[in-house]
Amino acid sequence: MERFDVFVIGGGGTGSSVTLRLANAGLDVAMAERDRLGGECTNYGCVPSKALLKAARVASLGRRSKAFGIDIPEVRVDFPEVMARVNRIIEKMLSAGTRPFEDAGATVYMQEARMVGERRIELADGTEIEAAKVVVATGTRPTAPPIEGLQDGFWTHREATHLESLPSSVAILGAGPIGVEFAQIFSRLGVDTTVIEALDRLLPVEDRDASEALAPVLEEEGIRVLVGAEVQRVERPESRWRLAIARRDAVEAEALLVATGLEPVFDAHDLDVVGVAVGEDGKPVLTETLRSTNPDIWIAGDATGDYLFVHVNDHKAEVVVDDILGKPHPVDYRIAPHVTFCEREVAGVGLTEEEAREAGHEVKVGVARFESDERAQIEGEQRGLVKLVADARSGELLGGHIVGEHAGELLAEVIAAMAGRIGPGSVGSAIHPYPTLSQSVQEAFRALERA
Repeated sequence: MERFDVFVIGGGGTGSSVTLRLANAGLDVAMAERDRLGGECTNYGCVPSKALLKAARVASLGRRSKAFGIDIPEVRVDFPEVMARVNRIIEKMLSAGTRPFEDAGATVYMQEARMVGERRIELADGTEIEAAKVVVATGTRPTAPPIEGLQDGFWTHREATHLESLPSSVAILGAGPIGVEFAQIFSRLGVDTTVIEALDRLLPVEDRDASEALAPVLEEEGIRVLVGAEVQRVERPESRWRLAIARRDAVEAEALLVATGLEPVFDAHDLDVVGVAVGEDGKPVLTETLRSTNPDIWIAGDATGDYLFVHVNDHKAEVVVDDILGKPHPVDYRIAPHVTFCEREVAGVGLTEEEAREAGHEVKVGVARFESDERAQIEGEQRGLVKLVADARSGELLGGHIVGEHAGELLAEVIAAMAGRIGPGSVGSAIHPYPTLSQSVQEAFRALERA
């Protein structure tokens, strides 16, 4: 029987962070990973998808070069080399292997671990472990909607980030961040692309003005966008997918990518035996410091089911570590930002206008559009906007939403203002460099102050 102060299940970004922080604090820590270190983001999500987006953007810019007075006669996509670059990036990020953990004094097991008792873990090779505290950071897996005829053979983001060749056409089910990013990747790499969303707009969790600013950009690139589209049945005659859609023509494609959601992964564990409760929504029942209903077990990272972003998961890791070390503080999602890295980027933080009104706020907004920004004109990227949402009575900034070039970078100023509860006048009157897109952020703050 091996014994540890803390046992961490999952070696993705969150599990790795928790392990290193606790080991550096002097605790005897072990971590188990059943697949590859780095988890979903490094191996199947953020890293490969953003590398693919970069390749797709280079191809798109080459095709648009005449607008800048540069004539590139032909843009040819060498997809095997695109994927080779993606894999080189992943391998470089993981090249240190287990060494950083071992150097910090932690033990790493590269195998499945399952909780079999309140303080007991069993490894795939039969090793039994006892731990005073357990952190579960087992991540998520893709889900598929209950559509008649939907069968094995479709892609999720996991398969789409590791293709050997491109299909001639693809239908993408779901227009959230994953669906939208892959729609642009495939289209710009030469694939006939259709994206299908059951709700009434792309990126339905975003502010409506932000969502609606993106749709024409994708359509102008040749992506077929179907929103408010209910897929009733899926067929696969002769190795082609056929999606029957209510009140619309059917969609046919060589490949089908399903990007409709993710769910926490706990099925290796006997949660009832260890005293961890899961709600009807499939998410674990947690305290404000991410303890489960068993006070010696914490759930962290994507496994919480909330705010599935690497940067937010690092905050969750900090909350868990500090609670274990006796310095508890609540998880705080008030200023948890998110970015969809298509072109134009869509970035947001805090409440949308709709959410603010539903929460009972009297709302005022400030909007600036990139079409009047001189840097945007220089770059040839005038599509987009900055929208700020505030409480009309107190003036407190409740949310910010940006669509445009470098939206994720520009959002940092909004995040800082929200974190410091800084009024719009302070940001609006601050000198911003010229010519930069940050001047549109400044103008949105000025518009908010005038509202």
